[in-house]
Amino acid sequence: MTKRISLQLALIAALTVLLAACGTPALKVEIVGHDIHWSMDTIYAKAGQTIEITLRNEGALDHNFVLAEQGIDELLSPGTSTTIEIVFEEAGTYHYICSIPGHEEAGMVGDIIVQ
Repeated sequence: MTKRISLQLALIAALTVLLAACGTPALKVEIVGHDIHWSMDTIYAKAGQTIEITLRNEGALDHNFVLAEQGIDELLSPGTSTTIEIVFEEAGTYHYICSIPGHEEAGMVGDIIVQ
């Protein structure tokens, strides 16, 4: 009987490890820069979740995606794209902007809300 309980406990431990490894699936988002706004101004994610953001510039002007809290500053020339991955370990609201002069003031801003 003790052998059977030990086997059951070992199986439970193995399943716990496997389920923990699965975690929350990555959130895939596309943000398109236009002249002068982002296609998304709010992204919702969970703490610890990987966020895969594809950035695309469909405007005629240069744009950059700046997420100061994470040290991210991606310059996008017209017609270009790039993909970044970020993970926020703590809940909070994180602001992203285009820091090209005048673009933030014109409304090229957004938030990533992590719960």
